[in-house]
Amino acid sequence: MRPAEAQSQVSDYWTRRAPAFDGVASHVAQAALWRDVLSAAFEAEEAKEVVDLGTGTGACALIAASLGHRVRACDGSEGMLAVARRAAEASGLDVTFEQGLIEEATFAPASADIVTLRNVLWTLPDPMAALRKAHLLLRRGGVVFVSDGLWSVAAQYRSTYPETLAASLPRHDGLTEDETSTMLAEAGFGPARSWQHLFPASPYPGDVPMFVLTARKD
Repeated sequence: MRPAEAQSQVSDYWTRRAPAFDGVASHVAQAALWRDVLSAAFEAEEAKEVVDLGTGTGACALIAASLGHRVRACDGSEGMLAVARRAAEASGLDVTFEQGLIEEATFAPASADIVTLRNVLWTLPDPMAALRKAHLLLRRGGVVFVSDGLWSVAAQYRSTYPETLAASLPRHDGLTEDETSTMLAEAGFGPARSWQHLFPASPYPGDVPMFVLTARKD
């Protein structure tokens, strides 16, 4: 399957799931924990420019805005963005949302201090392209925040794609901390720092091995 076709099918899949997604989402069930983790990992003592790539229903975007940061976010699924927009409005949070694929996001290069990608890399036809986009968007010294997990450990709880679509996604089974640290280095970032120890246990059903990493653009 061609990457463009795969990405279109991924976006359609999440649009179908959008109305009920937040009902079972970790960032809703454990909102306070995720807020604490992002607050620590951002290492920001003042308001920063944040870009959330693959925002979905706005998990990182809404937390970042609640922490006082100026936030822009994009996603390929219009259905997920509709949920995110409603959540931002209901919470009185100012987030600029853009519909579009990560690689096509119109945010200016070197316009962000922090870029977030939470549970995004596993669902992309080209995960490295997303990390290179994050590198492009960041100012020198800026921070990329990446969180994901080894979803194949608890397949009964995971999101599932049709077999042909899943086969076209190189990280469909998930990622490990070591694999992602290597990918971050290949994308041009400095050494990765882990933050998952701030969770008392995996925030996902099935005790999925997950990670939270940050790395800086040198």
